[in-house]
Amino acid sequence: MEQNTSKNGTVVPFPLCRQELLVRETVYVLMRRHGAAADRFWNTTIRRLTGQLQVCGVRDSDEISDQIEAFSLTVFDRVRKEAAAAADQHVGGAA
Repeated sequence: MEQNTSKNGTVVPFPLCRQELLVRETVYVLMRRHGAAADRFWNTTIRRLTGQLQVCGVRDSDEISDQIEAFSLTVFDRVRKEAAAAADQHVGGAA
């Protein structure tokens, strides 16, 4: 039986924005870092995730950009919600 080793397939990675542990850990760190430290962490995270997608076989730059954008929106939405909850707790605790 002859095998065709030149078959091309499409890599469909699990969406970054749906990787709950990754999102939670990223939000956790961003809530505790500020300024340049938060920027460095975020830039390093995005470079790492981009590299991971490429290593997994995602070659389409639009797909990588879409994945990174969806991840970013998910993370920053959570950061806003956590910041708002912390502010409400602080105001509620001061009363």
